[in-house]
Amino acid sequence: MSLQPCRMEASDELFIAAPPHRVWNLLRRVERWHQWNLAVRVLKAQPMINPMRFCWKASGIRFHSEIVAERPTRTLQWKSVGRGIVARRSWMLLPEGSGTRVITHAEAEGLALCIRPEATQRLLRLQTHQLLAALRHAAESTRDPIRAN
Repeated sequence: MSLQPCRMEASDELFIAAPPHRVWNLLRRVERWHQWNLAVRVLKAQPMINPMRFCWKASGIRFHSEIVAERPTRTLQWKSVGRGIVARRSWMLLPEGSGTRVITHAEAEGLALCIRPEATQRLLRLQTHQLLAALRHAAESTRDPIRAN
């Protein structure tokens, strides 16, 4: 008898009072994530600006990630592999008036998620919500302006 990996998903959306290019730059500049998202630490990004592969750490887990789809200022998706977990995070940026509607979706699968699946699912939802809130705070902040590439 073999264990089957657990699978979970979380989605959320939020209006951000900032143009899509500003939100995009926050998401795409992986080497600067730590400036607006205190829950992550980027360990390596190659090349430094707009990397396709990067290594980062969150919740004590090291993830090796690769951007698998992107359409500048519109969509971004990466796949991550970490200790017993394979995950994907996707972002959609929709212009809305003078701001941006941001929709994010995360999905994760792996045996590590089976230890406490209900708690892990709640944590994924909470982290997704907090991630959007941190992104909004950074994008709407008037200090340290992010320039378009």
